[in-house]
Amino acid sequence: MDYYINPQSLLGVFTVPNTVVDNYFKFSKPEHIKVLLFVLRNMYKDPEISEIAEECGFGEYEVKEALLYWADANVLLPKEAPVVAQKQKKTAVKQNSKPSRNDIAKKSEADPKIQFLLLETEKRLGRILKDNETRDLVWLYDDQGLDISVILLVIQYAISKEKANIRFIEDVCLKLIDKEIDNIADADNELHKMDLSEKCWQIVSAIFGIDKRKPSAKESEAVTKWIAEWKMSKEMISLAYDECVNKKSKFSFPYVAKIIEVWHEKGYMKPEDIEKTPKKNDIALYDIDLYEKMINSKD
Repeated sequence: MDYYINPQSLLGVFTVPNTVVDNYFKFSKPEHIKVLLFVLRNMYKDPEISEIAEECGFGEYEVKEALLYWADANVLLPKEAPVVAQKQKKTAVKQNSKPSRNDIAKKSEADPKIQFLLLETEKRLGRILKDNETRDLVWLYDDQGLDISVILLVIQYAISKEKANIRFIEDVCLKLIDKEIDNIADADNELHKMDLSEKCWQIVSAIFGIDKRKPSAKESEAVTKWIAEWKMSKEMISLAYDECVNKKSKFSFPYVAKIIEVWHEKGYMKPEDIEKTPKKNDIALYDIDLYEKMINSKD
């Protein structure tokens, strides 16, 4: 960077929590940042919503939204609420015991964050939420203990994938809960991994002619390793497929996986790297009826 801080500007400063930049800066709206900076600078004044809105240059709804956003991030705390320990992490288990309409109404009245979650979701989806969608969202936040900022991040992810339905949103949220991911930075990293895994599967499944089915967890892990970690090209994966079919007269995912593993260990990155006549010990490495049994026995 071709600039440095003017020492004169540091004669008057106020504190900004590290977590704002470390964990939330990337995901926060400009309105969120403006409101927080104004509040931090004027905390001793206890500014009113209307004053914050006027000074920041937007409406009171945006101010309230920003305050709830930072409250959900535990950067701000409501005055009427005592400081309490964060909710314990939970292992997600799908249940039918989701809140009723009356439950949601009571919870929303007691916790403005729920109102914020539902309103923000409707804004992002561009429509009114259905009853089952409302129940699931409140359940994820209130019963499963997932931060609103994380739920909204998943909703945005679902929209980007053109899968903005509550089943997909809930499934992704449950995966994050099962992995004990409870902050927006870790959630963003995990969503990037999910997206990469999906793209790798699309490439490989098209080569194998199995693009109409979902991968198992092991298959997803394997194809991501081949493409993202080992940098295997489509051509090499296609050759491994041909090798498998030529030797076994059928497609076998474990067999192809072993071929690619052997090629990776030997440093084969392009077709010309592969010996035209494999050595006997090479064949033994991926002539793998036993290997297939081992793999299948772990599923």
